[in-house]
Amino acid sequence: MATCPKCGKKLRLTQWRPECPYCGVNMIYYNANDRLLAETERAEKEHAKSQPRIDRAKASFFGSPKAIARLVLHVLPIGALFLPLARLVGADAVKSVGAIDVYRYVSSVGFGPLINAALSGAALPLSVLPLLVSAVMILVCLICLVMSLGKHGKARNFILNVLLLGSACVSLYAFTVAAKTPSAISPDCVSAAPGPGAYVYIALLAAILIYNLYLARAGLPLEYTTCYIGGLPSDEYYSMVEQGVDELTIRKKMVEALTVMQQKEIAKALAEEEKAAAERAARK
Repeated sequence: MATCPKCGKKLRLTQWRPECPYCGVNMIYYNANDRLLAETERAEKEHAKSQPRIDRAKASFFGSPKAIARLVLHVLPIGALFLPLARLVGADAVKSVGAIDVYRYVSSVGFGPLINAALSGAALPLSVLPLLVSAVMILVCLICLVMSLGKHGKARNFILNVLLLGSACVSLYAFTVAAKTPSAISPDCVSAAPGPGAYVYIALLAAILIYNLYLARAGLPLEYTTCYIGGLPSDEYYSMVEQGVDELTIRKKMVEALTVMQQKEIAKALAEEEKAAAERAARK
């Protein structure tokens, strides 16, 4: 239910006219400038609060060559999954197992039965399940890169990278143990061994951990965008608010700042106009 901005009395749905039935003021134009200014300041304050988060996200993800190198390094293990992760020697043929083969195996078995088999101690599921966890963790790490310059970004990255590398190492160890009894992997399997892709995958995950440790110490370049509230830089505005400066003084400083900004824009426009006029005269 609406209220009159002057007298504060509540209005019924039938009282739809712009004039207040109690005090007679035009509610549309009453203190319109003050309300518009307050709404503008509110929007500028919200922007000043959200912009630093956007700046940190950009700097974390692709704001510098070091950040881009980290992004590329996080993507490379996905490609390594399509290399031969294991080599299975059968009675008639030799087969290289990659990510597509793992996906087909999980699809045929089912995720629930795979977990149950791993919990019961089956050799192959104990190897496949940590590999799936590491693959999911790659995506989680990629998503969390945008928050790496946040309050808990360094600790979060370290924990995720350790879990990522640890799950891959557990998968490789479990497969090495399973390879001692090839029939547990496949009935027609004579021998089995990890493929080069498994070692490349783990090496890349280790490189991610080492590089993030380096960035945690060296840091990423971060520049905050200057935000303005009523023409004043947001830092200056909030500093005056914390110091208890009265609203009238702040508004005066806003007017002065906006006047200076307007004068600069006028001078810039005049300079551009003079430059364009000079170019036109030179062409003649």
